[in-house]
Amino acid sequence: MGSRMLGMTVAAVLALGPTGCGGGGAPAPSLPPNTSGWWRDKVVYEVFVRSFADSDGDGTGDLKGLTAHLDDLNDGNPATTADLGVDALWLMPVFDSPSYHGYDVRDYRTIDAPYGTLADFDALVAAAHARGIKVILDMVLNHSSSQHAWFVNSQSGADAARRSWYVWSATDPGWPSPLLGAPPWRPAATGWFYAVFSPSMPDLNLGEPAVEAELTDVMRSWLARGVDGFRLDAVRYLFANGPDQQIDQPETHAFLRRVRANLQAQYPRALLVAEAWANTETVATYYGAGDEVQLAFSFDQADAIRAAIGGGTSSSLVNALARTEAALAGKDRGFEAPFLSNHDQVREARALGGEPAALKLAAATLLALPGTPFLYYGEELGMQGGSGADDRNKRTPYRWDATTPGHGFTTGTPWFTAAPDEAPGVDLASARADPGSLWHVYRDLIALRHGRPALSTGDATRPVVTGGGAGAFALLRSTGGARVLFVANFGTAASGPFTVSAAGTPAALASSGLSGAPTAAGGQVAVPGLDARGWAFLSLE
Repeated sequence: MGSRMLGMTVAAVLALGPTGCGGGGAPAPSLPPNTSGWWRDKVVYEVFVRSFADSDGDGTGDLKGLTAHLDDLNDGNPATTADLGVDALWLMPVFDSPSYHGYDVRDYRTIDAPYGTLADFDALVAAAHARGIKVILDMVLNHSSSQHAWFVNSQSGADAARRSWYVWSATDPGWPSPLLGAPPWRPAATGWFYAVFSPSMPDLNLGEPAVEAELTDVMRSWLARGVDGFRLDAVRYLFANGPDQQIDQPETHAFLRRVRANLQAQYPRALLVAEAWANTETVATYYGAGDEVQLAFSFDQADAIRAAIGGGTSSSLVNALARTEAALAGKDRGFEAPFLSNHDQVREARALGGEPAALKLAAATLLALPGTPFLYYGEELGMQGGSGADDRNKRTPYRWDATTPGHGFTTGTPWFTAAPDEAPGVDLASARADPGSLWHVYRDLIALRHGRPALSTGDATRPVVTGGGAGAFALLRSTGGARVLFVANFGTAASGPFTVSAAGTPAALASSGLSGAPTAAGGQVAVPGLDARGWAFLSLE
């Protein structure tokens, strides 16, 4: 694709085949030896700045509001218990954009005005780092806003060099959408341009070396400001070569290898996290040979956790983990980024009907899995958001308390108000005051994960479970001689006794619904039973 398509017939476009959009950019330098994985033992918290905390009463969350609440996320003192204890923030797009969500970037080098200024951003990064919190930015490489000067000039003729920065054709090539949407070729006064997601989001031509160089330089500029890494949006769509070659193309993998190597040549600790919304086998390809992204979201596992809890049987999770093990055979299990929900999905609490035991089991399962877990803001409270198809319902303002107008989010009128169907107690102040709340489960299990290397960075194996019904589940985490066994009952009734093929003397570290003390005999751990949706973390000495 790209400038080579300009003026071509449809047949000529399609004849380009798999090399149609090229693999522009300089050759990737060798990776430096220091590729330290600071994220290995971390827990990451996704924040939509617009919906987190408003510092000036205009109804829109901002960087100053987030900075003022960092102590609620991690105050930097492991001895305190009023903070959640997360280690890193993933900020949804904060760059200048004409939309509320920011995924159509108008200027990659400036902060969106409602969020504040570059000085506010620098202050946030400094304050986060002072508390030991890393900062990850959402980086949209696939497309820009149609209002970006690059695109405006590419179609106006004011900057002929920018024509090749997007994907143009003189006629409509007629490709179908790789998504469930309108065909991706969009008409304009000067031709047809390729835009997978929306006419307001024209795809950048990443096969143009100047585009790759500019975007890499943008990322370096944010790393120079102290950013610790990037979540890469929509990586499956970065290159397209034909009507049936619009996702997961070889050029995409080559591009990611070059970007990572070029960034790490100067910033060896920079993290890249891929949003490759696909099955486990496809996601695993974005690890490459350990030279593409370091983390990728585990979508199949997220689906499997919901299915296991919703269906009352562990089989979906067992199968998802088995597929992950096969897909990552011989690779680094630290590649995984497990999660429950994100800004594009129905919130976990809504999907599970707000049932407290189900939400606590989901939290425990997430924090038992290998990899670097990601939490969506408000998930720790059990926020359901609004109902309906509008994506804003998944991104509603954070609830800080139960009594003040705007629930402590703003003193003004919130930028968006969903139907008032959150359950009583779903706010931070109430959750902190209730030792049995979901927030306490998250806080305590994050602390447990930090305190047990077997949980935070250890290997994961699935021991044999005998008895306990269809809901019984076990996962063994180990590093060196340290081991932690996670057992759970996804069923809607008590499990009854069951055994797990794991040697050692068990001692409960954290549990919910464990009916008695587990025992050990003959290389087996005997669990006396778990209540419906019950779970336990057991040390094995």
